[in-house]
Amino acid sequence: MSIRWPVLVVGGVTLLVMLAAGLMSWFGRGGPDPAGPELSTSPTDRNDDPGNDNWESENFSTRAAAQLARIGALLEGEKASQDQSLSSLVTEDFSCQPLRPPGRQIVFDERVLKVWHSAAALDPQDRQHALEGASGLAHALRAMRQPLVGATQIRSKLKIVRVDVAEDSISTTVLVELRGELREGSFAQSSTWQCLWAAPAADADPRLIWIGLADYEEVTAQLAGKTLLADCTQAVLGANACFREQLLPSSNSWLTRIERFITLQSFGHSGLTVGDFNGDGLDDVYVCQAAGLPNRLFVQNPDGTATDVAAEAGVDWLEPTFSALLVDLDNDGDQDLVLAWVHGLMFMSNDGRGHFRQQFLAPLSNPAYSLAAADYDLDGDLDVYSCVYGSATSRPGELADPIPYHDANNGDANHLWRNDNLKGTWKFTDVTDAVGLGENNSRWSFAAAWEDFDNDGDMDLYVANDYGRNNLYKNEQGRFTDVAATAGVEDGSFGMSVSWGDYNNDGLTDLYVSNMFSGAGNRVTYQRNFKADASEEVKDKYRYMARGNSLFENVGDGTFRDVGVEAGVNMGRWAWGSLFVDLDNNGSEDLLVANGYLTNKRPDDL
Repeated sequence: MSIRWPVLVVGGVTLLVMLAAGLMSWFGRGGPDPAGPELSTSPTDRNDDPGNDNWESENFSTRAAAQLARIGALLEGEKASQDQSLSSLVTEDFSCQPLRPPGRQIVFDERVLKVWHSAAALDPQDRQHALEGASGLAHALRAMRQPLVGATQIRSKLKIVRVDVAEDSISTTVLVELRGELREGSFAQSSTWQCLWAAPAADADPRLIWIGLADYEEVTAQLAGKTLLADCTQAVLGANACFREQLLPSSNSWLTRIERFITLQSFGHSGLTVGDFNGDGLDDVYVCQAAGLPNRLFVQNPDGTATDVAAEAGVDWLEPTFSALLVDLDNDGDQDLVLAWVHGLMFMSNDGRGHFRQQFLAPLSNPAYSLAAADYDLDGDLDVYSCVYGSATSRPGELADPIPYHDANNGDANHLWRNDNLKGTWKFTDVTDAVGLGENNSRWSFAAAWEDFDNDGDMDLYVANDYGRNNLYKNEQGRFTDVAATAGVEDGSFGMSVSWGDYNNDGLTDLYVSNMFSGAGNRVTYQRNFKADASEEVKDKYRYMARGNSLFENVGDGTFRDVGVEAGVNMGRWAWGSLFVDLDNNGSEDLLVANGYLTNKRPDDL
């Protein structure tokens, strides 16, 4: 499994730290199938060719993408814009706007990072001062690439995210990214093109009539010979044999070596937790692994390296573990461990020196995928909420179908475990239904996070669900009500993670939800033959599911405003996790988004 390049958002401005390859969509050629996200493994599958299914938009997208890839290759080359082959990409009457606006202004300038936007409002249909012909396109590409003269590691990506088919022309929306490394630092450029194409003959390549600029941003990082975030994994963990022998080999490698009955999963749904296990003031890392591979506890050394002590600590479990949580459950000053285990939730006590002992096992019919702790009832100890992913009718380790696909309501129940530890006796009681959390508790839940969003002194709970609507449970003196609909945060999409933070420094906690941005989904769901028998309401739900991540601004009256698109933080690709964190220590919450999908042996992403 390969997790692709992260998106970093600093102070509300999107910074494309690295360019991502394509995003494989779960939407399918004929629209989403209720059977869920099965990946075709047959090279002879007729659905691999959109032309076989009468999807004119997808057939054109494939052909146009090949033409755009030629532009990308030219941008990556030293003499890109001088290539005479541009004439085969455009019509005789082609024209385009400048693709790097001549009027740019700094919108963010702090420390090593600078961000420029166009100084004037962009109108992709404005044909004044247009550049004409292949030579005009060459001029526009030269201007785009000018900041990267002498750069290394130049990479580009042009991604079609919308196709509109007319009788004699076809228009597309294209996301364009270009980056490279310079001696003094790095440069990244992102823009949105509105392209008009001549409708091609069946055996001809599409040709461009017009390129207009709808959005533009460029970023420089003044870090000579460095990147903003540096991979130090090898330096920290490299001395451990388990790092070389277990963590570095791919999922595919283990899938061919571990027996099938152990049910090793190929999706990498194994979490980790960070905290001070042994009380030395240094953060350590507990890493969950898939079935058949022991979990690892890397304790930090004073020199910044880390040593695996899982066996000595008694936490090197071989059973499939999906999530972990490090919190003080017995109020003795050290951090205890909760594991979302294949058999349920395992609660382990810490002796204060980093040695753990099993205290309580809470059984579950399906494994929990994530955990979140808070003192919901204000009794002075931490309680634990567990998210269960999967159908109530499926067996552990197996996933049934989400039904209906766009608003699945056949998931197994999540659980709230009240901490009833008394005088050294560990006990956790399932109070889910008793406190009102049974409401709308049949979703496919990936993650949850506690936060007092209404500043009334108790902790509320947000749950991110796959295949449809999320939950926001408002806490009123220990009793919960799902207010997601009235608060405006149902966010019916592919919910993967949730993070709370005050992004605009107004004293109110805002909400960021990781979903999936799908180019194919954005194209397909707007076609006339997409789910032709479905209502417009249902179609709109599918379109929303392809939109990407969501940022909800807390208005302060119990409701939220969806500002993800205007803030530029919705296109997080196939986003699994996200985190509000002040990366540049300027007092503003930034966003870090982890994204990607299985790549197997293909050099490009799905």
